Amino acid sequence: MGRVGYETGPGTEAAWTFVVGRGFIAALPAGTPAGITLTLAALVTAPHVEAEELVALLPLGGEHAVEHFAVIVQRAPTDEDGVPVSVIVRGEVAVDVYSVGGSRRFSDVSIRPWLLADFLAVTGFTVGSTGRPVASSRALDSGRPFGLGSVLANTLFWSLAEHSQAESAQADAAQADAALTDDSPADDATIVRSGAAGRAADADTVLARPAGADTLISDVRAPGQPGPAAGARARAAEARFAFRLPNGEEIPLDLPCRLGRRPRAPRISAAAPVRLIEVASPTSAVSGTHVEIRQEGGSIVVTDLGSTNGTVVAPPRGRRQRLHSGQSLAVLPGTTVHLGDGNIIEILPAAGNTPGQ
Repeated sequence: MGRVGYETGPGTEAAWTFVVGRGFIAALPAGTPAGITLTLAALVTAPHVEAEELVALLPLGGEHAVEHFAVIVQRAPTDEDGVPVSVIVRGEVAVDVYSVGGSRRFSDVSIRPWLLADFLAVTGFTVGSTGRPVASSRALDSGRPFGLGSVLANTLFWSLAEHSQAESAQADAAQADAALTDDSPADDATIVRSGAAGRAADADTVLARPAGADTLISDVRAPGQPGPAAGARARAAEARFAFRLPNGEEIPLDLPCRLGRRPRAPRISAAAPVRLIEVASPTSAVSGTHVEIRQEGGSIVVTDLGSTNGTVVAPPRGRRQRLHSGQSLAVLPGTTVHLGDGNIIEILPAAGNTPGQ
């Protein structure tokens, strides 16, 4: 078993989007286009994904090239004290890998297009920017516990210690119950793997053991598969989803929508305008700018915007999930989004479709 935690320093903005799956962890710059992040997020429930397969989903050239990233994938367990992992890195990102014998920092040392290495008997690792100091092994249990999905943060921690997952899950559940007592907290998961490059590195392994979670839905293509024709993209853009407010008003997702007591537009102006929607919250359970709902291709994406009391997503089938601060989740029509103070937002199907399609 293992534990995943994330951390963002006080007064700082998150530098990375971490995607946590059953068999992998990926780190992408926080400004990476949502479509790229969703492509990886659609694989979070896959039991096994090769590191090279994940990298093949990232554009390495062109306007939206991902210049900085890390991918960690678990390999088959051995009789060692830890688990084997493969790590691929590119750009200003570093993975600190821990084993019984100590720790080492792995970065690309300016090798292009990326550098891959295998580690054996890994007991933990951290992922973040290259300028941060190497933490002691005691820090591996740091950060807020996290399960499957994506989250904005500065540093991600993974540790093999079995006791830490149970303790963290209990603490997370207690915090969730204090905010909204009618939901189940998000499931904890473990991370595994690393990549091997032309040269091998010393041993280290990462183990992944996921708990159940809702499948993320995304418009995904296999590596090398051509994208849709321009006409098809235009038709897809016309098939807009919508959502229903507690007062019955239906809002089309022709623009990204931010909801809260006093919602504000992003500090960094986006290419497209943002629709701001106020919801009533007599007890201030809903944050000023609480959640964003947007359409990305054929997916509806719900993102918690650092709310105080959290956002609960209830799919039409499956368990509820509480989004952590900054976490995004792709959802199906029929999903309800609970903000607090009775504010329940219902995701509606595109015109001509029925929920679940």
